[in-house]
Amino acid sequence: KPSRLLSSRALLPPPPRSDRHPSSSATLTMSGYDEGQVFWSDQQLSDKTQNVQGLVQAFKKFIREFPAGLEFPYRDQLRKNTAMHEHRLEVNLDDLNSFDQESYTQVHDRPAEMLPHFEAAAKEVYAGMVVGKRDDDAPIPDIQVILTTTSEPTGMRDLAAKHYSKLVHVQGIVIQAGKPTVKATAIMLQCKSCKITKEVYVKPGLEGCVFPRVCDNRSADGSRNDCGLDPYNIIAEKSTYVDIQKLKIQELPEQVPTGEMPRHIAVTLDRHLVGRIMPGAVISASGIYTIQAAAGKPSRLGANSGAVRQPYLRVVGISEATGVGGRMTDTDFTAEEEGKFNQMASDPDFFAKMQRSIAPSIFGH
Repeated sequence: KPSRLLSSRALLPPPPRSDRHPSSSATLTMSGYDEGQVFWSDQQLSDKTQNVQGLVQAFKKFIREFPAGLEFPYRDQLRKNTAMHEHRLEVNLDDLNSFDQESYTQVHDRPAEMLPHFEAAAKEVYAGMVVGKRDDDAPIPDIQVILTTTSEPTGMRDLAAKHYSKLVHVQGIVIQAGKPTVKATAIMLQCKSCKITKEVYVKPGLEGCVFPRVCDNRSADGSRNDCGLDPYNIIAEKSTYVDIQKLKIQELPEQVPTGEMPRHIAVTLDRHLVGRIMPGAVISASGIYTIQAAAGKPSRLGANSGAVRQPYLRVVGISEATGVGGRMTDTDFTAEEEGKFNQMASDPDFFAKMQRSIAPSIFGH
């Protein structure tokens, strides 16, 4: 029967190696496919690439078409800032929420992933503005997107693990401000032996990067060159850097429960946000709640030191708070209040009235 014949054939031993095709093994050996390596190629056909392009297009549409009466504020702001060589764009998240709620949700829930796409969209919009106005070979500068919001701030005591990698809004007093420093965003490496170059990108915030321990260069036959261990040197003049600053903010006195000590959190600023805030200022900051490895020796932290992380805030938008809990500015007074101030200043007996108004119940004691 055919079924019995097939089963009997399946039990037959494989043919001897001499019966196989003589050129198959040689072909694999010559091509390098028998060295245990993984060969792959990215065809850019995944849904992730299409989603990224859709997000960039949505952000570009928001920058170009968000209306405010008969004007387009973000497009005009980008043109004005770049004309003054300030390559930044301040975006109110409330405007983004009213224009495209889906994009707002993506930015709020995944800010670390969405912000680079937002800045890429702003860069493309700026590139379209300067077509024919600059040299074709001149590089287009990066645009920093600064996010602001008018939502209710989150208390420092309420920040928890559920806020990790989310966009949060906090208020506090700056109790410490470090000096502006420089951090590399892309490091150019060069092998000491074969002189091949390699660019390594550094994550933003307080994150670092890991240099490759061996050289990636390969010979013509596909084998890896033996350039030794740790063969790379840093080419500082070909690396890319940005300004960065560290702050420490403390919760407002009215937010501290009775009998408790005020809490604080470390924050980082970069690029156009550096140098805008001084110690003692009451600030309102929007940033990405993230974590870094805790400092200290492993013997002190214990065996689980790899799981211990210190939270900090990577700020993407910051401003001095005014009004309640902040400093008063000219914009905090209404026209009616300013009229009363001018009337009091024009009164010749104003000083005597103010003197009699200070603690009249204890006057003369």
